[in-house]
Amino acid sequence: MAAITIEEKLRERVKELTCLYDITSIILLHDDSPARTLADICQIVKNAYLHAADAIVELDVLSHSIATDDLPVRSVSQSAKIELPDERQGLIRVHYPAPQYDADDFLEEEHQLLQKVASEISGFFDKIDSAEKQLQMQRSIERADRLTILGEIAAGIAHELNTPLGNILGFAELIQKQNKNHQIDQDLLKIINAAIHSREIVKKMMFFSCEMPQRLEQLEITPVILEALALLGPNFKKKQLRYAFNAPDAAIKSTIDSIQFTQVLFNILINAIYASPTQATISIDVVNEQGNVLIKISDCGPGIPPEQKPRIFEPFYTTKPIGEGTGLGLSVVHGILKSHKGSISIADNVPSGAIFEIRLPTI
Repeated sequence: MAAITIEEKLRERVKELTCLYDITSIILLHDDSPARTLADICQIVKNAYLHAADAIVELDVLSHSIATDDLPVRSVSQSAKIELPDERQGLIRVHYPAPQYDADDFLEEEHQLLQKVASEISGFFDKIDSAEKQLQMQRSIERADRLTILGEIAAGIAHELNTPLGNILGFAELIQKQNKNHQIDQDLLKIINAAIHSREIVKKMMFFSCEMPQRLEQLEITPVILEALALLGPNFKKKQLRYAFNAPDAAIKSTIDSIQFTQVLFNILINAIYASPTQATISIDVVNEQGNVLIKISDCGPGIPPEQKPRIFEPFYTTKPIGEGTGLGLSVVHGILKSHKGSISIADNVPSGAIFEIRLPTI
């Protein structure tokens, strides 16, 4: 290789620094496509080499095999190992076609650059791995919280099942005694309807407790809230509470996961039931608020002291006595609403109590 001038060396250093800056930038702005990010990194590395027009960058890491062009039959190359989580390894290699080029055509500074790029890619996969672990932990916490909620409402749902099961038993006995009666067809229909009702209640319990990926859909908010209130009906009765539901725009929609949103409602409503005195009324208002749906859940309890409000959504922080709360409910609510591009805040009710205000983008 012919010696390069000081000016050319300076130009190469600028290209290498630009290369590292560009790679750091796209990793920081990483979207949900690792393949696209890695392809961009390969192209950036290619442009940083002295003979960029003839350089071919090959990347082999995990399930990603990328090359900026078809690999030549014969080549000379420079490479660097990529250290990955769990002691796995990848490789990034830069080729020049042979015999036009030989190993002396690579610069030592280019090899150092390639090692830095390998380190950046390693950090990129560490970031992805950490994000996946954090997501798995969040899902585990959400599922544990759902199971806790199920424990809260299990007694109520069992009570809710008594009526349809009683119908099944009663009409079954009637059919057994009067199996020649013309009423059989109608009684059978009543049995079927009661069985379907019981099955739907059990299905909702099991569906709610299952580990499921987030499934966002454009849904009307009002039916989801009414269904949650119906499932919590026995809990209201047990505490001798009433609820007042008000939704002037019943057709208002948002993009939600119905199971996760139901979990949000359960958490807040169960807290409101816990805090409210007997014979009180819990209000649920749904308002169309300039591009957001605002859901206000107001209780008549003692409220939340000002010094506790900044911590109320922290994991494991609870105002309930020991043994009565895990401190996970509201932190899970906050996480779910954040994933829905929504928010939650607290206001004081008048004359007493708390108001939880949920905001979600409308469609």
